[in-house]
This record gives sequence, structure tokens and C-alpha cells, in this order.
Amino acid sequence: MHAYGSLALFKAVLHNVGAMNHSSAPMPSSLPRNLLESAATAVLWFDTRQQLGWLNPAAEDLLGISLLGGRRPEAERLFADTPALCEAVHRVRERRERVSLWDCQLTLPGNRGEQRVDVIITPLEDEGLLLELVSRERPKRIMDERQQQGRRDAARQLVRGLAHEIRNPLGGMRGAVQLLARRLPDPALKVHTDVILAEADRIGSLVDRLLGPDHLNRRPVNIHEPLEHVRHLVEAEAPQGIRIQRDYDPSLPECRADQDQLVQVFLNIARNALQAMGDEGHLRFSTCAVRQVTFAGRRHRIALCVQIADDGPGIPPDLRDSLFYPLVSGRPDGDGLGLAISNELVARHQGLIEVDSRPGATCFTLYLPLETLDE
Repeated sequence: MHAYGSLALFKAVLHNVGAMNHSSAPMPSSLPRNLLESAATAVLWFDTRQQLGWLNPAAEDLLGISLLGGRRPEAERLFADTPALCEAVHRVRERRERVSLWDCQLTLPGNRGEQRVDVIITPLEDEGLLLELVSRERPKRIMDERQQQGRRDAARQLVRGLAHEIRNPLGGMRGAVQLLARRLPDPALKVHTDVILAEADRIGSLVDRLLGPDHLNRRPVNIHEPLEHVRHLVEAEAPQGIRIQRDYDPSLPECRADQDQLVQVFLNIARNALQAMGDEGHLRFSTCAVRQVTFAGRRHRIALCVQIADDGPGIPPDLRDSLFYPLVSGRPDGDGLGLAISNELVARHQGLIEVDSRPGATCFTLYLPLETLDE
């Protein structure tokens, strides 16, 4: 839908509803909301008190916010990091005239990065104002998601195949070394077989991690339980200069998931953040709901969104495209499995991990489905 599509739809619906009032048909009061909720353009309505009164799923997805927790920020506060947009909102309120901004650099709330958007702000007589945000980057993001997921799937299949090929001869080798250790005439030589066994066990553990668990132990999970568990763990590990913050939406429903696997996912990401920041910085856990969103090849009426963000140096540019590949690490002592395993575990939940990183701001965003709709 183009930039003026939502406004035209909004006005048309109001006109049609007004016409119905003069007929014998009852007025469907939910009609405007239902139609705008299906729009691809992000639409927000701010009331006469300057507070956010409603936003459609496209706006929730773009901005990473919702009204489920009872939050109703003012426009100037919501877009405080985008001065041009705040100035435009103020001008609309003062002059009661429509304002458009083309190719505006929008700073997304919650340290979620930036996006180029077209903005249209329209005053509604005695009813506040309507704000439309049309992302210029969404089609590219969808294509990038598909390409990256395809590459990750191919890499995952390759690694799992190699892991299975390694596991079988490794077991035979380990058994042979154990027999050899029992028959060696000189007990002093046992130190060498112990080294071989220890290395075989290390490789076996690595293979097990590459293969991952075989099944999900799904049950109703409050997403904040594994997050809080991870928060306590990283608080115990973190240097004194690290500050850990939380921004949870307490109204989120439970999801059916494997809580232990979610703990592993969150812990891998949080520990990477700690190691990247060093002795000081901020680590932030946040949650919200997104609606009418498509990810991992499916359309979801409602999904959970979990973000783990830090203000460390950022991910090196040469690692960003291969970040979730197995055995890829930016640290000399890293095994390159943490994020690869996290990506695999989230994929098993039919979810998605995205990352946005620049110096001073890295944010991992995880989407987990609550309800799935057919395309």
C-alpha cells in the first residue's frame, strides 16, 4: 500500500460508516479498525491529549511496541531520537495542516537501529492526528531474511551430515584405545592413552553440540521465566561495570516452547554480549508482542518479540553475513557454536533471530510464534 493508501482507506471507511447511519443497516463499529489492521502501511493515531491511542500491526512490527501493557507514549517522546519527525508533529498540531516527510531517517525506539521511511501526518478535526510510516527497507529485509535463512539451512545440513560421519568412527577409535590401555605392558604409557581418550571425548562433545537435541519438550512457558533465569546467571558472571536493564511487557501470553532450550538461546546471546563489552556497558532484555507479522516463511497473527541489546563495539563487518554459521567466531578462544546452536534451536520453534549491529549498539531480536495462520 502506498503512502496515501491508509489515509484514503481511513477516510473512505469513515464516509461509508456515516452513510450507513442514514440507512436501515446497523453500523459496524469495528469496521475501521479491522480494515486498518490489515494494511501494510504503519498507521498510528494520537488523541487530542497527544497520547498514542491506537496503532495497527504494521506499526507494532516496525516500531517494536504495543499497547498491550497499557503504555501510551506521546508522539514527541516516542520519536524523541528523530528530531525532524518531532518537529513535523509539532507543526501539524500548531497549524492544523498536513505534513509529509520523504526519506526520513527514523531512529527506532528501544535501541533497534534506524530505518528510512516516508512520513505523512494528518490532523483529524477534534480527534487528534493520524501518522503513517512507510518503510523503504521492508522489501529488502524480507529478501535478506529469505537469503540468509537459505544459507543457514544449507550450512546446518552440511554440518549435521559431517557430524554424523565423524561420530561413528570416533566411537570405534575410542573403544580401541580403551582396549589398548588395558593391554599396555608399561603403566607409564597409560598417560598417552588418557590424552587420546580425553581428546576423543572433547570431539564427541563438539559433535553432540553440532547435532543438538533431537526433540522439543514443549509446554506452556512464560517467556520472562527463562529470561530472568539467564539474567541472574549473567549478573553473577558480569564485571561490576556492567549494568543489566529489563523492559518487559507483563501482559504477554504464554507460548508453547522448550524452556531449557530457550535458556540456552538467551544465555548464548547474553554471554556473547558480556564478552564483547568487556568491563563496562549496558545489557538490556526487553519483550513485546507483534501482530500480523511474517517470518520464517509463515504468517503469524501474534508473536513474541524478545530483544537482547548491548552497547559494546558491535559485530565486525566481515562477520555479519556469516554470524550464525557453525565454527565462525570473532574471538580467538571461541568455538563458533553458540550463535549457530541458538539459531538452530529458535528455528526448531519455528522462530527467527535477527541482528542489527553498529559500533555502540548491537541488538539481537528473536521472534517466537504464538499463533500461526496460513498464507
